[in-house]
Amino acid sequence: MKEIQLSSVQKNVQQAAISFFKSNNASTLEDILSRLPELNLVRRGAYGMEPSIRSFNGGQINVLVDGMRIHGACTDKMDPATIYIEPVNLDNLQTQTGSSGFIYGSSTGGTVNMKMAEPDFKNNNKLQGNISSGYQSAANSLFESAILNYSSGKWAFRASGTYRKSDEYRSGGGDVIDFSQFEKMNYSLSVKYQHCPHTWYKADILGDDGWNIGYPALPMDVGYAGARIASLSYHREYPAKRIYKWMAKIYANKIRHFMDDSKRPDVPMHMDMPGLSKTMGIYTEGELRISRKQNLQFRADGSSTFLKADMTMHQSGQPDMYMLTWPDNRRNQFGLSGSWQLSIDSSAKLQLTARADYINHTLTTQEAKDHVSIFSPTSDERNDVLKNLSILATKKMLKYFKATISFSYSERMPTAGELFGFYLFNANDNYDYIGNPALKTEKNLQAEASLQYSKKQNRLQLTGFVSRISDYILGQLEPSFSHMTIGASGVKTYSNIPFALLAGIEASAVVKPVKSIDLVSTFRFTAGRDNKQYHLPNISPLKNVTSVRWQYKKLFVQGETEIAAKQNRFSPKAGEDATAGYSLIHLRTGYTIKIKNTNLELQAGAENLFDKKYHEHLDWGNIPRPGRNLYIQMKVGF
Repeated sequence: MKEIQLSSVQKNVQQAAISFFKSNNASTLEDILSRLPELNLVRRGAYGMEPSIRSFNGGQINVLVDGMRIHGACTDKMDPATIYIEPVNLDNLQTQTGSSGFIYGSSTGGTVNMKMAEPDFKNNNKLQGNISSGYQSAANSLFESAILNYSSGKWAFRASGTYRKSDEYRSGGGDVIDFSQFEKMNYSLSVKYQHCPHTWYKADILGDDGWNIGYPALPMDVGYAGARIASLSYHREYPAKRIYKWMAKIYANKIRHFMDDSKRPDVPMHMDMPGLSKTMGIYTEGELRISRKQNLQFRADGSSTFLKADMTMHQSGQPDMYMLTWPDNRRNQFGLSGSWQLSIDSSAKLQLTARADYINHTLTTQEAKDHVSIFSPTSDERNDVLKNLSILATKKMLKYFKATISFSYSERMPTAGELFGFYLFNANDNYDYIGNPALKTEKNLQAEASLQYSKKQNRLQLTGFVSRISDYILGQLEPSFSHMTIGASGVKTYSNIPFALLAGIEASAVVKPVKSIDLVSTFRFTAGRDNKQYHLPNISPLKNVTSVRWQYKKLFVQGETEIAAKQNRFSPKAGEDATAGYSLIHLRTGYTIKIKNTNLELQAGAENLFDKKYHEHLDWGNIPRPGRNLYIQMKVGF
């Protein structure tokens, strides 16, 4: 199996860092994402954490699977697209920040694209693969996975499966965190047909089923969350041709999600809250050699997403009450993007990236229109054209250094919840939220600069950025409306504020001081304020993760520190408070044994070694994270 890699503007440093973190076989995709300098995770439970790029999240970023659009079916964001991908069915991870992350779709914050692993033809007529099994003590967790690859002639097949089960976990000090359990299965099949040396067809099917998923920071859990993702694609790579890479893909996915409070005690009114998301799409992309010094990457795509979520409230002795929380709506999107690269000379490059999207958003039923018209007597249809443009320059200096500077303008559409949401309860600030169909699009002006050093196996990088987001979308108190959720503090409606400012720095180091030692360190800090100088919500404090690994033949020993500063820059209006800093120590070790054609890899470790009780700033409800976690992992490759 290939190591997961990261592709971005800072490609070399991040590829090395993510390969390093991926070598821990016990890692989930969320474990890997959380250690990258550009990314944070919004945590509502032990499962389904929401990715955030430089404090942009939700509708501000694109989260794609193999370039495909996938929309969660939960109004409370319990099911970001990242939960439907496991490391065993992932080939590489591409992340792009706001300065160029809109080539896959208009966005103000950037893109995470999870590329699925493909079958290979390396050993014809031979079954290859690996089987993994593991246990973790903090939640009495089990992890089982398998990968199989087989090829014969022009055909190749790859299948993977994963099973995870966790009980309620223990925080530092031994407290059990109620409603933090989960169970899931993930499975995928990929079939590849090599028509000729430069052309192939590929079909992919991925399924993911989760059940009995607890969310301790929310008033409801999840009875079931499931995804079905399918695609058929055509690929052509011919280095001698002018269009030397080209592919086209048609895809469809369906997400079902059922929130459930039946296992919660003392619930004054039980509720059923199912959600449905269905997306169909098509895209084509390629790379064109214009001349010896000029290349063009292009993409054209279109998709149609249908969303619906509702709520049925059951109160003893009273008739059931029903309402739509996401009134039936459909978003049709058509986009065209291109990235032109010019090699000015052997040391300098220029890149110009542009994208335009046409988006049509409609309410599809009379019932949906009636719901929205209660608060917003506006048109049930809107059409928007989004514009995105960036320029990036790179210059090599002093043999080992490379400087990069970029400027960009980007736009993004409001989400379905921001447009049409109907009494969506936010447990973090304790308010019901109502959508606003008249919202303007967000616009982001961003500048970014980075300096990279690369010599042999040593790589270092420092990046700084600043963003000014016009018509920033925030929830604003609406005192004239009455809340519906029992115990809520009131009602907020989504509104545009004049602007918000975000700025930050990131650093990464991948260093090999001697042959047997690897050191990897990542650092990030972000600050944000609105037009009235109030702190923006969901901003993580300064954080550093540093790992040192000693390798001797088939044995490795690794120590890791995870340090976060206190967060005093918080938003009380968004339900936030100050978060204490913390420092953690993790220890890991592993040994590989080769028996004929079989590799046996054993790993063990202790995370949060000193059983620290802590939580991060983006953890809703200040729910403590897991305490000391002992794990053991076995992987057999054949």
